[in-house]
Amino acid sequence: MKNTNEQHLLTVLAQVVKLACLLAVVYFVVRCIDAQDNDDIAIQPTPVVIESVKPIGELYAFTAITEDFTIDNVEKVGFFSRSYYKAVQTMRMQVSYVLNLDSVDYVPVGGTDTVRVRLPQLRYVQTPQGGSFICEVEVADYNAARAINVVEQKIRSKYDTPQNRQKAMDHAREALAAFVQQCGLVPQFEDK
Repeated sequence: MKNTNEQHLLTVLAQVVKLACLLAVVYFVVRCIDAQDNDDIAIQPTPVVIESVKPIGELYAFTAITEDFTIDNVEKVGFFSRSYYKAVQTMRMQVSYVLNLDSVDYVPVGGTDTVRVRLPQLRYVQTPQGGSFICEVEVADYNAARAINVVEQKIRSKYDTPQNRQKAMDHAREALAAFVQQCGLVPQFEDK
């Protein structure tokens, strides 16, 4: 019986030693492969060549919040009478000149640090911020669309002027000049 227990113990011990040897071999093989890979890979510093840098999106060259109004005549028809009242339509608008930066062309001048920057036309944008309709009497069927259109046109005629458009274009040129100069280039502006 002692012989059988010793024999069984020796068999188990032999299997444990084989398993430990197998794990040691696997460990050293993996370490050698990792060491070879690390030695073979050499990262060399290379110069970076930037072919083009271009901002994307939209540039708001001018933005303002303004409010205007129009006075309208409102007719209220009763069963036996017809009355006229004054009504006021106000509108609060955000007005902006927007430059689509995706449409700006940057053309390098060969052999120099100069880049020709071609700007498209600015787009005028009006965005309603709110409004109100006030009348002396309550009018259920008043259609405010015409009065709103009148106020929008008044605001547009006040802000969408050649002088404001030129000021906005000057702001756009300043912003893009700063960008181009940060890239180490000299901007030369042209209109499309």
